[in-house]
Amino acid sequence: PTMAPGVNTTDPLALSVHGANPQGLLETITRQKIYATRYWKETCFGLTASGILSVSSSLPYISITHGPAHKPSPFACLLLKLLQISPDVEIMKGLAAQETFKMTRCLAAFYLRLVGCAYDIYGSLEPLLGDYRSVAVRHPRAGEGQWSKTTVDEFVQGLLHGRDGYVLGVQLPRLPAREVYEGSYRMRKVEDKRRKSILRGDPRVKEVVKHRKRMERIEKGLIKPGEEKKKKRKGLFKDEGEASAPGGGKRPKVEEGSVEFWNEERKRLGLKEPK
Repeated sequence: PTMAPGVNTTDPLALSVHGANPQGLLETITRQKIYATRYWKETCFGLTASGILSVSSSLPYISITHGPAHKPSPFACLLLKLLQISPDVEIMKGLAAQETFKMTRCLAAFYLRLVGCAYDIYGSLEPLLGDYRSVAVRHPRAGEGQWSKTTVDEFVQGLLHGRDGYVLGVQLPRLPAREVYEGSYRMRKVEDKRRKSILRGDPRVKEVVKHRKRMERIEKGLIKPGEEKKKKRKGLFKDEGEASAPGGGKRPKVEEGSVEFWNEERKRLGLKEPK
């Protein structure tokens, strides 16, 4: 039996992708199998862009079809639902940029690779190459070869430079070579975003940034080479024999061994001054 008209049709407000219906990016036989699944009828029915995050975060594995019968997976159902409702690209960029849910990242990356332009694809997928978390993949094979293990960065690498233009049996739209866009303003922003994402969490990054800022201040003449910034701590010595005055100024340096020096030491240790 067929479902009611309009249940499986593309949102009338959705824009065409590559000059065609977005759902056409998946093969007809795959779509028909997805429409007949229980997951599509129960979970994906009435699902909006705001509900994609909560549903996709609990996906167990990445797959389009699996097993000898090529049964559709929940991942494929959600991917087709995204193609049907065609959410705003900025929403999917946000889902790809979040770092909490790895399966949501993979789903958003797959969707952007199918519908996005070259700038959106390189700009949103390349920062994900710094994500090394492992994910499970289920293939349309029988036996032990049905399951495999990969990482998020390897999955994204396949989306960007997949062999023969196929990933999990889905033919990807042609993606122009990255060299075509090298040097453009938008591509430089992509490179900066990728560099920050990959280096995020590296303990050496803060030291490099700190050194770079200090060199920029030296070039501008704000500080002299070799001059170190002293930490300001209220009530503590800034230098040997130099303390903060009550009015915020500096006390004169006390000569070591003098009466004033030993009076300061007694005061610091909580001893009374001699009469």
